[in-house]
Amino acid sequence: MTFSNLFARAAQVRPHVLLSGAVAVVVGVGAIFASNSVQAQVISAAFSPRQVVIGNDIGGDVGARANKIALMRRNGESVAIRGPSCYSACTMYLALPGSCVDRNTRFGFHAPGFYGRKASSEQFEFWSRVIADHYPASLQKWYLTDARYSSRLQMVAGEEIIRHGVPECG
Repeated sequence: MTFSNLFARAAQVRPHVLLSGAVAVVVGVGAIFASNSVQAQVISAAFSPRQVVIGNDIGGDVGARANKIALMRRNGESVAIRGPSCYSACTMYLALPGSCVDRNTRFGFHAPGFYGRKASSEQFEFWSRVIADHYPASLQKWYLTDARYSSRLQMVAGEEIIRHGVPECG
């Protein structure tokens, strides 16, 4: 089977396209297709057909991420956080059922804000709760008592996230 035939077959199973730098990764049934301007290759993977691989995510809009995660939950999707970093809103994937983390990924937590501006006390409380609701219980407690008050990233290794109950990716 040729690469284009495999790619066409994967496209029929509602793949997920993830962008990381110049590399696009399409997760399909039983395989990941990766391509960049230099080469195209098929990499076999042991991921479920509905697992999205997070490679390097610096976060973003908490409300948009919460909506995306709710849709993923309804669709039975999970994530494998395997990249070097998962900061800010990316950490909200941690309570998505079936998700896993790599022990070497660095996670960054901080206070909710608006692109460098502090949130009002009402916004701070609301968005802190939205974020915390996307964490396992022990991590949620730490976030609400410590990390949400930090204007700088509070860095946590993947191995610590695993100790908080998030499964390690196999």
